[in-house]
Amino acid sequence: MFGGKWGLKKSRVDLSIHALTVTGILAGMAALVSVLDKSPTSAVVWMMIAVLIDGIDGPIARRWMSDAERPRFDGYILDLVIDYVTCVIVPVAFMWQFDVVSHGLIGKIAIAAILGSSALWFSQTSIETPDHWFKGFPAAWNLVIPTLWLIGLDNELNIAISFLLALLTLSNVEFPHTLRVIRFRAINVAATSFWMICMIVFSFRVTYMSLAEVLMLLVGPICIGTIVVVRAFEKDPLPAIG
Repeated sequence: MFGGKWGLKKSRVDLSIHALTVTGILAGMAALVSVLDKSPTSAVVWMMIAVLIDGIDGPIARRWMSDAERPRFDGYILDLVIDYVTCVIVPVAFMWQFDVVSHGLIGKIAIAAILGSSALWFSQTSIETPDHWFKGFPAAWNLVIPTLWLIGLDNELNIAISFLLALLTLSNVEFPHTLRVIRFRAINVAATSFWMICMIVFSFRVTYMSLAEVLMLLVGPICIGTIVVVRAFEKDPLPAIG
């Protein structure tokens, strides 16, 4: 009797956690509607909310999800489905709608490169290393594309950056998982958080960004890029801890 009640309770907990994960796709849809309504500030805010949901549901799931042998809903697959929408589809729509790339052939090819490389990345049989580094650029276009839009670079440069990151997506270069990585975790979390805050704040005043504001916005990607370079040049990366 107690086992049945406990099993029902755990099932409800699992469904509650899945429901939390699903709110990410609702935030993604809100971001997409904002893109279609030509409201970039609202789109950026909703994309950052989706990032926040994605950041908190993982630790909650790892702490509270049951180890059922054959769960009806696979949280890992659910997370991948939602991430492809919120991290790739919505940002690409943003990129096209707000002229981050040109609408000619080369711009369309850049969009195709992002979509295709990201789909391949999410379909990998092994996405992370044992010490929680992603294999290839983790298709974090929801951070990259709003940054390019805020800085206001030329379309040609944005396209070049898109092709470079698409290539890195399919590479073996390792990028840190924001929360699960052990080494550099404090720096990684702080840099990503500061990056997101800057995007939200600066999206409300997109008519002009001072040099100081641009540098603030780039602190996050520069820190993460430095971590990636350090990892790439290490001969003997430290093993996972914990």
